[in-house]
Amino acid sequence: MRLATERTQFPIATINGRHLSRRGLSLFEVVLALAIFLGATAAITQVLRTGSHASIRAQLQSQAALFCDRQMNRVLAGIEPMESVPTGSLDGHPDWKWSLNVSDGGVPWLLRLELSVEHTSSNPNAVVKSELVRLVRDPQFYVNAAESATTSSSSTEGL
Repeated sequence: MRLATERTQFPIATINGRHLSRRGLSLFEVVLALAIFLGATAAITQVLRTGSHASIRAQLQSQAALFCDRQMNRVLAGIEPMESVPTGSLDGHPDWKWSLNVSDGGVPWLLRLELSVEHTSSNPNAVVKSELVRLVRDPQFYVNAAESATTSSSSTEGL
């Protein structure tokens, strides 16, 4: 005989003749599921953050290459002087700095132009640098050759 104070459990399901009387999740299972969820969320967040940093860095690297090419073309076109510049800022882009080193190219009529463009930022992930080296003819060599040709032709005319 059962007492009225005893609790009776009603089986939820029957498997192979055994009654299952479980009604919910234990605290351990809830904590374990929560830990797995938080770990997965942290891993996904880290992957997204890494992807975001890589995207920003790639965009800045592309801009640096374009600015470097543009600035070299300005120097070659004569818009900027073909002389060494320790540092200068790009027009309209205060975070971008450029420098130009003009040196001897190894041949009397050749110059070596080394141009570098750098993005300066307080964020260490956003600091990129691009460099471009070109060998160009020395325009002064041709000016000197033309002057010597005119002086030699004028001296031969007088004979």
